[in-house]
Amino acid sequence: MNEYKNELDCYTRLNKVAQKGGVVFFGSTFAKNIPVSELGQTFNINCNVYNRSFADLSVFDAQELIDDAVMILAPKKVILQFGETDIERGYKSVTEIINAYEQLINKIKKVDKKIKMVIVSVCSDEQDCKDLNIALESLAVKCKCQYADITTAKTNEIPSIKAFSMLRYFILDKFSFYDAMNFVNV
Repeated sequence: MNEYKNELDCYTRLNKVAQKGGVVFFGSTFAKNIPVSELGQTFNINCNVYNRSFADLSVFDAQELIDDAVMILAPKKVILQFGETDIERGYKSVTEIINAYEQLINKIKKVDKKIKMVIVSVCSDEQDCKDLNIALESLAVKCKCQYADITTAKTNEIPSIKAFSMLRYFILDKFSFYDAMNFVNV
């Protein structure tokens, strides 16, 4: 866990001034590269959105970091995006990754059953990732989470902005008719 110490120290300091009850992104490298504060302003997101993702974080290591990085913020919603690091490393099977993901979800539910969760696909069209995304969608149904498929963001000129654009509807608890009409154009 020493490889995450610097990032965790930074998040610990930020969490002291962050407001509780917002939306928190928690994931690996792709999620970390989404500038949620700036994009939240750009897309007129009217709630606090924090990014507590770590470079190259495995879902297997996430349980050790979630309390200090995420749960201390008492989020109303957690957006989870793991799997890319685990697939790239090739150490674990899709089944093992899904089992670790489910353990992470159960840990969040133990802290607060009211927290809403969104499981986000891995942003890749490689076969291993396709298999993982199918399993992630099934896990979302099983665990009563929302599932956000952002795989098409990969082909965009700036994938992180496209992904946020797609995820903004999962960030909001409710959205206007205007938002609903624009969702079709994402």
